[in-house]
Amino acid sequence: MAMDPNQEQDPSSENPPQDAAQPPHESYGSPENPYGEPQVPQTPPPQNPYGDGAPQVPGGAPPQNPYSEPQVPYRPPAQNPYAAAPPYGDASYQGGPGYTPPQAAPLPLGEAIRNLPNQYLRVLTRPGAMTFAEEMGKASWDIVWVQLIAIAIITAILGYLSSLISPSYNMPSSSPISNAALHAVIAGVAFGYIILIPLFFFIGQGILFGLAKAFGGQGRFVVQSYTTLLYYVPIGIVTSVVGLVPYFGSIIALAAGIYEIVLSIFAIMAVHRLSGRRASAVVLIPIGVVLLLACGFIAVLVTILVAAVQSH
Repeated sequence: MAMDPNQEQDPSSENPPQDAAQPPHESYGSPENPYGEPQVPQTPPPQNPYGDGAPQVPGGAPPQNPYSEPQVPYRPPAQNPYAAAPPYGDASYQGGPGYTPPQAAPLPLGEAIRNLPNQYLRVLTRPGAMTFAEEMGKASWDIVWVQLIAIAIITAILGYLSSLISPSYNMPSSSPISNAALHAVIAGVAFGYIILIPLFFFIGQGILFGLAKAFGGQGRFVVQSYTTLLYYVPIGIVTSVVGLVPYFGSIIALAAGIYEIVLSIFAIMAVHRLSGRRASAVVLIPIGVVLLLACGFIAVLVTILVAAVQSH
């Protein structure tokens, strides 16, 4: 049956189109994101990013866990690897690396006497605390006494010869003292050095030893005496020889005396393991006291002479 185009269609007879039942703006549906859902940036998981096994490094061992405890850097050992003994000298004495004093090894007397010239030369030409420290292990009383007796005899003989060539030796004929008596007096004084030199040597060494102990010294008396004789004997012989020359010998003796003081400081440093400052105090304090006493004696003598002149 043909449908009349003018006949109104029953709304219920046919289902209306779906697009007619929806609003026009909804006919296209919900627009989809052409890029899809936005990607959330990935964050590392809280656990170890390397997982149970550490990643392999090409050509090497796997790295350690970077989150583990840091490695403690290497520290050198606290003790001195070069010597068991403390550094040579006290804390203020740093003249060289750690040094262990040589063990006492005295030589036989004959060998010790043969070595003395080389030791004298070494001490005089290489002044320093280490030079004395290398020699002090050979100290013994027999070589100390040999050197003392030798220097006393040599000084006595040279002193006697010096008196013979002195201008004051030949007394005028009118003098109440004969030449024979004067000759005997000079000979007695000269050979008295054999007793006086060892006596005054040990007195001086005892004073230095006591002062060194007061400043913290650690040495022995025989070692101090031995090292002192290593410069005292050659300098004493040289000054006695040049003393035969008038005037010039006095200048040489003064220079030798100053050098002897320097060597004495080095010897005290080596034997007693003292710093240069303390060793200098040990040596210079007695010299200062002697100079003060000498100045006081001269002052008293001048006062007496002035008083005697004024009384006349």
